[in-house]
Amino acid sequence: MMRESTARNLANYETVEQPQSNPAGAPKPATHKVALSKLEATLIVGLGFLTLILMVSLVSIKVSMTSAQNNLDHISTQITQVNTDNVNLRQEISEMTSFDRLSAFAKKHNLKMSNKNVRNVSK
Repeated sequence: MMRESTARNLANYETVEQPQSNPAGAPKPATHKVALSKLEATLIVGLGFLTLILMVSLVSIKVSMTSAQNNLDHISTQITQVNTDNVNLRQEISEMTSFDRLSAFAKKHNLKMSNKNVRNVSK
């Protein structure tokens, strides 16, 4: 009995049809090209030129930075070389003015040190 009542209840319901899309019969949306106004065309061309100018400027700045870095490296190398030469020259001065060398020079030329002719000088 339960089955009959269920069947009766189902018979009372109406079936709702789902709308089906009909691509062949549906009207197509109108597609037409809109012309650019003079202002829009000018803006697009202007932005293109601005982009080109900025790209060229960026490359130019990069090249100049690389050149400046190379110059800095070259000058730093020169400074290091001059500092090394200065250290070597100071060492040579110390060797040339050492007491042993002066004594050897005096002995070679028959010079004698006289204490009465020596003065101590301090800064």
